[in-house]
This record gives sequence, structure tokens and C-alpha cells, in this order.
Amino acid sequence: MPAVAPPFTSLILQAEGARSRVWLAILCAGVYLTGLGATHFWDDDETYFAEVAREMHQSGDWIVPRFNRELFSHKPPVMFWLMAGAFRLWGVNEFAARLPAAVFGLATVLLVARLGARLFSERAGFWSGVILATSLNFVVIARAAACDAELVFFCTLAVFLYVRACQPRDRLTAAEWQDPTLRDWCGIYAAMGLAVLTKGPIGLLLPGCVLGLFRLSSPRRAAGNTAAMPRSELGSGWWNAVGNWLGQFTPARIGREVWRMSPFVGLGCVLLVSGPWFAAVGWQTDGEFLRGFFGTHHFHRFTAGMDNHALPAWFYLAAICVGFFPWILLARPVIVDLWQQYRAAGHLFPAERLLICWIVVWVGFFSLATTKFPHYVVPAYPALAILTGAFVARWEANPDLIGRGALSLMWGTLLLIGAGLLVVPPFVARHLQLDLAWLWLPAIPVLAGGAVALWLSQHRDTAGALRAWTISTALFLVALFAWTAAEVDRGQSNVLLARAMREADPTGTSSCASWHFFRPGLIYYSGEYAGAHRVERLDTVDQVLDWWSEQRGPSFVVARSDDLARHQHRLPADLREVARVPWFMKAGFELVLLQRPQQTGSSDRSTQVGQGLPVAPRR
Repeated sequence: MPAVAPPFTSLILQAEGARSRVWLAILCAGVYLTGLGATHFWDDDETYFAEVAREMHQSGDWIVPRFNRELFSHKPPVMFWLMAGAFRLWGVNEFAARLPAAVFGLATVLLVARLGARLFSERAGFWSGVILATSLNFVVIARAAACDAELVFFCTLAVFLYVRACQPRDRLTAAEWQDPTLRDWCGIYAAMGLAVLTKGPIGLLLPGCVLGLFRLSSPRRAAGNTAAMPRSELGSGWWNAVGNWLGQFTPARIGREVWRMSPFVGLGCVLLVSGPWFAAVGWQTDGEFLRGFFGTHHFHRFTAGMDNHALPAWFYLAAICVGFFPWILLARPVIVDLWQQYRAAGHLFPAERLLICWIVVWVGFFSLATTKFPHYVVPAYPALAILTGAFVARWEANPDLIGRGALSLMWGTLLLIGAGLLVVPPFVARHLQLDLAWLWLPAIPVLAGGAVALWLSQHRDTAGALRAWTISTALFLVALFAWTAAEVDRGQSNVLLARAMREADPTGTSSCASWHFFRPGLIYYSGEYAGAHRVERLDTVDQVLDWWSEQRGPSFVVARSDDLARHQHRLPADLREVARVPWFMKAGFELVLLQRPQQTGSSDRSTQVGQGLPVAPRR
């Protein structure tokens, strides 16, 4: 009979895993696909990337990315290839552009569930997937026309392949992990190569550092083997433990571990996967793309502030508190539980150590960078989700893992956040001049879920409380992104201006320029709605007058209302104000669409000055 038990147990675990993956797929489909195309693209990232993909789709040039008919050196091609391919299947629209991110978001959730199950248990894997699937910032990238969902997937895939290659069969008790074979390393580095082709060198650098730090942090015993370090080797105090651990990072050991990671094989695999495209785009642009991509958008972005996002080192701790909502409420119990496990066993097991290294590398690296965006550290969210999921699986089985006081504090915090979502957004909308009557709707699931979870927890029904929390979180996310976002979207000034262009010139033959105002959304939607092939960027009134003097056909200029009031006496007399719209998310500012008819005579700007414009009604 003992010989029959392991296969039977394996079948049960496989069935449980398959059932869990089905539920995760349903959850992701509901959260990621509901209302996916209900809003227009959001500035700046979505409109940049969607326009590049559209120009790639229209031109048929799948090598050189272009934005507004100019070289775009911000990102490699994987994202653009996926969007352009989706445009071929579903047409050029918001749903098609965002669908690849949703698919990769689902794939990452399923991969994290597999990884969590392998590191801990099937139940831990399931909860890891649930937590990642419903974390606020991960949902943002899974619903956005951007490259972050693909990057997270490929980086997670590299770690998963490493774990599958290294982890012993007795994964729950064995202290030592074996080294990957050369074939295993090829697969790991191929995944990193795809990450490089998705977002650049960080696709190799940071996953490689995660694995390298994990290997270096494995305490040594005999013959260079890695094992859990017993407490007796750590000394009697916390500082002694830290000192002994840091003492392992000797130059000799670092060099030995780097060599054991087969760096030349890795470089060859990454070049094999990503090198052909980088060589082709460098050749076709005479190296201009490579200079902009590696110089400006990597080295300069790391060492200097760009896009007004030079933020302090602690920024990512705050960003994770928001972006990992609502599961960040479990941060204190998870940390306390990890510390208690360490105190009881005298060491951290490899699974926990790998996940901690994963988080430390991503958050630490970008905390050192000058330019900071919340989504930069989302590739660490799978590790956060697995650590939290492993704790939740144990808490589900043992309700006493969190005391009553801590539970009341946690659910009370959730209810307080729900109350804030009920009260604060309407005031913000009023300040930003947004006419939104239902902005408080996402607060209802948060409040209801928190109240039900609190009641069930007090009656020791932890499993029921977790189900209520998950369902209410999913409803909150759907309400936020499919309903509230669609309401906010109605005020996007770029879309209103582009529609006004189409109404003023249904033929779509007018040239277009922007004056002291630039948003990539204006480029995208003026092309979609008004047929504009290019939007000229003009900074001064003299540049505007020079541009107008070169135009023979009808033309549009988008201007700021304050610039228009300041320089109106210098503008041509035959201008017409077509539309005046509020500047989206800029309280007190307006944008004005000016139209000039086709020119038949001399266009000497000095003789074409007027004192006033026919005023269009405000939209």
C-alpha cells in the first residue's frame, strides 16, 4: 500500500492544481477583460506606444519604431509587435492594443501559481495567483497598452525555470538546491533574452542579480555546497547574524558563483534572442536608435531625473503600499511570521530566501535610480504575492495565526480606506473640474467586503473571510477600471480636440500643429479622428507664425488659452476658434483649437494680423 499512496496523492494534487488554475483564469478574465476597450488611451505611455504600433502596422516596417513619423528610441519591439499583430486581427482600437498585456497578465498569474505551488504547496500557489491577480498596480499593467506585463512574465519565467532546475524532489524539507545543467541555463537565459527584447538590459541585469544574490546568500558548508545556516553559526545577536551573512560576500566567492552561472553561455543566449533585432535597427538608423536607447533612456534615466519624476529613495516603499493594495494589509503578519519561522528554525529556507532576494534586487536597484515610476518595481510583485500567498494558505488552515486584535486592526484599516474612497474622490473631481456623479462607486465593494470579512473572522471562519475579501476586491477593481475610469475618460481633452477637428474638416486634409502644448494622445487621436499624418510641435509664437506662413491648405493649431490671450494681437486675422475645452486634469486651464482656411494669396505673416477671433462654444 505505501507504494500506491504517492501516485494517488500526486493525482489529487494535480486535480487540485488544475481546478485552481481554472478559477484563476476566470478571475483574471473578469478583472482584466471587463471594459478593457471602454476608455481611450491614457497619456503618456499608452498613447506613445499605441501610436508607434499603429505606425508600424500601417507602414509594414517591423524593425524601426516611429512616433509621429520620427524615430522612437524609448523601447524595444516586443510590445509593438504584439500590438501591431493584434491590430491586424481586431482592427486599430483600444481593446486590441491592450489585449496582449491582459494575456501576459493572465499567463504571469498562472506561472506564479505554479511557482508558489512548487516552492510551498498547491494551496499556497493558488493564493499567490489570487493575490497577484488582484493587486492594484498589477491590474493596471495588465490592462494597459504597455510593455510591463510582458516584462514581468519573462522575468518571472526565468526565475521559475531556475527553481524547476535546482529544486530537489523533497522540496519542502531539503536544505540544499542543486546547480542547473548547461541546458537549464540556456532556457533561463533565453527567457532573459526575451525580457531584454521587451524592455532592454534590465531584462538580463535584474533577474540575473536575483539569482546571483540568492546563490551568494546561500550559507556555505563543506566543499562550497549551499545549505541553510544553523543559528550556532550566526552568533548570538541580530547584528552578529548580519555581519556573518555579509562576510560571505568575498571577491573570491562572488567570482566563483558568477562563473558557475555560465555567464558566457548566458551572453550568447541573450544575443541569440535579442541581438538580431538590435543589429538590424542599429544598421537601419545608423546607430541613432542605439545611442538614444542605451544612452538617453537607460544611462541618463538612471543617473538623472527625467519626465519630472526625480523622487526620493523611499518612494517605492510608498508605491508598494498603494500598488499592492489590498494585500499590503497583510504585510505586518507576513513579516512577523517570517521572523518567527527564522527564530524557530535558526535559518531561512531557500524558498523564502529566494523571494526576499527577488524583492531586494528590484526595489533596491530602482530606489538608487533618480527617475522613478510606480510600475518600475512591479516585477517584484510576484515575489510579494508568493510570500503573502504562502502565509495566507497557512492562515486559512490555522485561524489563530493572526490574533483577534491584529485582525480587528487589519479589517478596520480596510473599512477606513473604503470610507476614504467614498468621501475623497468627489472632492478631487470637483477640484479638477470633472463632472462625475458616481466616482464613489468602487468604495461600496471595499466597505461591504471589509464588513463581511470582519464578521466572518470574528466567528473564526477564515476561509469565508478570505473568499469575501477576494470577491469584493475583484468587484472593486472592475468598478474602478470598467466604470469609474470610463466616466473620467469623458473629459480627455485630446479626444475632444480630435473630434472637433473631424467636425470642422470631415475630409481630413488639414495639417496640424501644437503650440506650447504636447501630449502624445493628441498625435494618436488627431490621426484616428481627423486623418492627420503628423503633428508639428511648436514652442513659440514666432514658430507658429513661420509654420502658418508655409501652409497652403487648411490647418489646425492647438494652443493654450493663456498663450492665446497673450499673443492674440500677433495672430492672422482669418483664424477661427473651433473649440475650447478644459485641459484634462489641469484645473483652471483650457485648450483652444484654432483653424485657418486654405491660403490662396501671399502668406507673408507680417500682413496677416488680426485683433480678435470668432469664439466657439466651450465643449
